[in-house]
Amino acid sequence: MKEIDKNQLTVKDIAYMMDPSVLKLDTSYEDLYAMIDACKQYEFGCAFAWPAYYPELSRGLKGTNTAFGTSLAFPSGQEATKTKVEMAEYFNTFDPAEHDMVMNVGWLKSQKYEEVLEDLRAVRKATEGRSLKVIIEAMLLTDDEIEKACEIVIASGADYVKTGTGFSAPPTTLHHVELIKKTVGERIKIKVAGGVRDLETLLKMYKRGARRFGIGFASAIKIMQEALVLPGGIADIESVE
Repeated sequence: MKEIDKNQLTVKDIAYMMDPSVLKLDTSYEDLYAMIDACKQYEFGCAFAWPAYYPELSRGLKGTNTAFGTSLAFPSGQEATKTKVEMAEYFNTFDPAEHDMVMNVGWLKSQKYEEVLEDLRAVRKATEGRSLKVIIEAMLLTDDEIEKACEIVIASGADYVKTGTGFSAPPTTLHHVELIKKTVGERIKIKVAGGVRDLETLLKMYKRGARRFGIGFASAIKIMQEALVLPGGIADIESVE
């Protein structure tokens, strides 16, 4: 998927940068269908749900401008590498545009860096030809660990570093985005997830280098409502602090 990188964002740009999801433990078919309807209305970038809903989600998004994405090894990242690869191969049968996978953060914190890298490389091989984002759960890491995680993700050949799953209580912060951007530069793209619940936060993180945003469905609708009343329908990034 193409990236938006400009100083003035339209409402359509803002919608495209958001990847709504229905990933609560009590997600229902009603939630799924509501998200699909919203994707048709707003043209979000990519939509995510639990694997049990992939047949319906992939079918529901056909003919829309919203891509279908998968949540792989979500939300813990603690599955065996073989299991993750088998997941990726199965998920590929639904023809997703993107896979968002979770790093084994426990291995990272144990300094099992080679194991982490080989885990990611195995999934990268299984998802070749599709965008791969690796979730590092930055809110559970020290600054040094965040920097190390980013370097491993880059070495794996993934397309994005993603900040979080949204399942950890602390949110992604501006500091996290600034640190990741300082570490990765232009070598890899940045997706933020976990704690983006309003347009102001999204724009501040965009200014600091994030280009995609994983957002719970309810928050995505709230942000669209805020965007639709922007003066002139434009968000001026230069004016964002």
